[in-house]
Amino acid sequence: MLDDFQEKIWLHRCDSLEKLHELDAKYPNVEVDVVFRKDGTFDVTHDVNTSFSLVIDPYFSLMEKTDGKMWMGIKNLEQENKTEMLSELEKLVGFCHIGKDNLIVESRNLEALRLFTKNGYYTSYYVPFDKPEKISEEECNSCISILQKIVDGKAVCALSFPCWWYSTIKERLHRSIDLLTWRHRTSKFMLLASPRGRQMLKDDQLEVILVKEKGSHHR
Repeated sequence: MLDDFQEKIWLHRCDSLEKLHELDAKYPNVEVDVVFRKDGTFDVTHDVNTSFSLVIDPYFSLMEKTDGKMWMGIKNLEQENKTEMLSELEKLVGFCHIGKDNLIVESRNLEALRLFTKNGYYTSYYVPFDKPEKISEEECNSCISILQKIVDGKAVCALSFPCWWYSTIKERLHRSIDLLTWRHRTSKFMLLASPRGRQMLKDDQLEVILVKEKGSHHR
């Protein structure tokens, strides 16, 4: 049954080449955290102030061979660097012959993402709000209103968020847009074993669910 959802279940935080190669047969599609540096390189790291000197180029080379897909969680996309970042991404896509639809470009910066959307990339706005149960009903309604305006503005192709926002967004958003999520500390098999997980897997609006598997090379 897991094979039925191979395209929907992706590996979360695949931030080392060792982890990528260890688990690529099990997870052809991965999420990678990226910081764009001033020298024009995409640095694979979860934190802006930390570098492991791993550029993203080998990920693209593997994608060219396997036809895998990659969710790029860009930590520092801004108005000031969006043009240069787009230019460098275009070079990578062209050199490795990667289809733009094999990438997800994700960021918290809505307006900077608009440029990538206009240039044919599948983009997602990272929903930055606190857990619904930690905010008031008024605040929750305000968050949903913000997301509705974002969807209506058509700057991005999808919304991405931790799974604790899933039910609220499904019940209140009332908009047609792709949804992407991740489940902390949840494996592929745990996802399938839980009623909520099976509901999410069968939800056609939910395009990707990131799951946790550290393997031997997680960082």
